Amino acid sequence: MCHFSHFLMKGFRIIPGIICLIIIVLVNITRGAAQTIRDIEIDQSKGLSVVAIILDNGNKQNTNIPVSLFSLEINNEKFFSGDAKVIKEGEVFRYQFASSIQGSLEPVPGFEQGWKAILKINNISVDTIEISNVVPFGAIENHIYITGTGPWNLARTKIFRPGLGPVGVILPDNAWEMGYGSIELNDNLSACAIARRTSADNAQKHRYKTIISPRGSVEYTIYVDAFQGDWQNGMKLMFRDRYLYDLESFDNSLYEREDLKWIRDKYLITLQFAWDHNYYDRFEGKYNFFGFLEDGKKYFGGYDVFGIWPTWPRLGVDERNQWDMYEDLPLGLDKMKELARYAQNNSTKFFIEFNPWDKSTREEDPYEGMARLIRSTGADGVVLDCQGSSSKKLQEAADGVKEGVVMYSEGMAVPKDMPGIVSGRVHDAIFMPPPLNMNKLIKPEFAIFRVCQLSQGRIHREVAISFFNGYGTELNTFAPGRPGWMEEDYRYLGRTTMILRQNSSVFLNDRWKPLIPTVTDSVWVNHWQNRNKTLYTIFSLVPEGVSGPLFKVVPEEGYHFVSLWNHEALDPVETDGKWMIPVNIKAFNKGLLNSRSEGNVDCVVRLPDILEVSLRGDSLFVNSAEGKKILVWKGDPSYEKSL
Repeated sequence: MCHFSHFLMKGFRIIPGIICLIIIVLVNITRGAAQTIRDIEIDQSKGLSVVAIILDNGNKQNTNIPVSLFSLEINNEKFFSGDAKVIKEGEVFRYQFASSIQGSLEPVPGFEQGWKAILKINNISVDTIEISNVVPFGAIENHIYITGTGPWNLARTKIFRPGLGPVGVILPDNAWEMGYGSIELNDNLSACAIARRTSADNAQKHRYKTIISPRGSVEYTIYVDAFQGDWQNGMKLMFRDRYLYDLESFDNSLYEREDLKWIRDKYLITLQFAWDHNYYDRFEGKYNFFGFLEDGKKYFGGYDVFGIWPTWPRLGVDERNQWDMYEDLPLGLDKMKELARYAQNNSTKFFIEFNPWDKSTREEDPYEGMARLIRSTGADGVVLDCQGSSSKKLQEAADGVKEGVVMYSEGMAVPKDMPGIVSGRVHDAIFMPPPLNMNKLIKPEFAIFRVCQLSQGRIHREVAISFFNGYGTELNTFAPGRPGWMEEDYRYLGRTTMILRQNSSVFLNDRWKPLIPTVTDSVWVNHWQNRNKTLYTIFSLVPEGVSGPLFKVVPEEGYHFVSLWNHEALDPVETDGKWMIPVNIKAFNKGLLNSRSEGNVDCVVRLPDILEVSLRGDSLFVNSAEGKKILVWKGDPSYEKSL
């Protein structure tokens, strides 16, 4: 509207029909819409090198220089497709690397979501070979790419950006071997691509590599398309809009259900064994559950979800099945229903758990057993043990009892399974998880919780990374021991949880932009936004701390910046002709690097000016034409302090 007002002020007359046309053009520019790629021009005299792309409107865009369509590693040695020997037979390109690898690249005609091709890699040697890190456009330092690297780890994938150090990323559990790459074509048009391993013959598929026997092979599918604007838009296209091509379309039915949306703005789950003394004291014969929930209010403003676990590791010792074990708890299911109601009346949802592997104890239809337990206890959700997905039958069994029962998977649902479940975990099997979780980009409404077990050591780093990625934490207290540092880390978790809850709306839409530019490497900033609020979560691995300008902003009249972590107003400073936000991130002991105590956070928010504040004598006057209440703390805001 400001553009039209500006035109009118200058004396322009705008015809109504023209206004509609201008609006359409502006909307397309705002969305950063790009043409879809129809074809790729490959110069086989330079191996398998891309020299141009053809858009669906027929326009041709040349690359600045020939670009290898992909790179790969053979026995940890990197090869580029631009160096391969290539011949073309019809529409199929046949290539060979050295003496051990030959294969083919076959474009798939009629594909409507960009350009698609099948890349086949054959082992023609007499030895077993290892293939890894297939990266579209090549793993080279002058463009953005994602691939696995470094010492072995369950999650060893990193994103590489020109001139900066790599950043570890979490990918879906079915895409760890995936490569991603993007290249700039002109000032506003780029191409992005992913390579997915889709089959293997006479070969062993591992998390990050494929071991191919002589005469064996592996196939990758390469997808390429175009995008406009910042490099993050390419990742949004492949992860958020195309779901990594796991799905042709996303059935959004579960996410549109009003009764299931409550889980989206929850940020703290605790799971507890039924024999934990904080739940039930067997020596005194009484439940301590009520006091446990009260302690949670002190640190965290209360638990959002409490889950009880009476089965594993005892299940299978006798003939009782998992549902029998609930009934055999002290005072039976009537008492559990009382506890569930108490939790619900104190703003805490109550979860049970389901062990789908329970098939050798007392036989009972598991769906009927789960429904019966939900009916008996009034449970609000079900933890799915050993599962990364749910099913229509499972959800329907819960729906038949009551509305709003959420399925919560032990692992993170991959894109093809996300339509069937609305919440899940970053499992603690991923020890020291990478800082950036790409699953958040795929479906922002999917509720994610990072598992933190006190038995594994400090949770400071895990809490900081959850906060950085805009999702919650699961406190898992199954293993024994309550370490002396617990209260300190609980207070830290309380601080991050308060900010997440108070700003939840910015974390639940598709406007997240990860890793915006900063002047200091190893200090990463994620950009979040809703209609009138912009928020920046910051994670620093600089032991010395960071004090000074960090990232660029655009000051605007009627808005101001605040550090929600340090509780102080921030004034942008001009540096080299740019307005920058100064931050003050605490230092930490350098010896804590690569431990669960490393790192510190900050959180900056851009807010509209809605308060009129004046000091008259010893009185502070506050007025606002918007909002419903003003909260005032003595000192820094905290769940442990009174308003």
